[in-house]
Amino acid sequence: MGTDRFSIELLVSNHYGVLNRITGLYARRGYNIDSLYVNETENPALSRMLIVSRGDEAIQTQMVRQLSKLYDVQEITLLAKVKR
Repeated sequence: MGTDRFSIELLVSNHYGVLNRITGLYARRGYNIDSLYVNETENPALSRMLIVSRGDEAIQTQMVRQLSKLYDVQEITLLAKVKR
């Protein structure tokens, strides 16, 4: 994997099993999560997630595509990358 750190911000449905499905997607692909933050939004039906991980541009694109296929994911934003 590349050494680029990147963040993906997700707006997801706030119900049982969503976190497990998203982290399971990373695990099945063999990618590590450096940090993970989850907060409820002003709408209690939705949560906002911030996932920080490492990988090159191909990995970043693949993760965005794979996450967008999950039913519970409402919105995805790939945030600025930080080179190390």
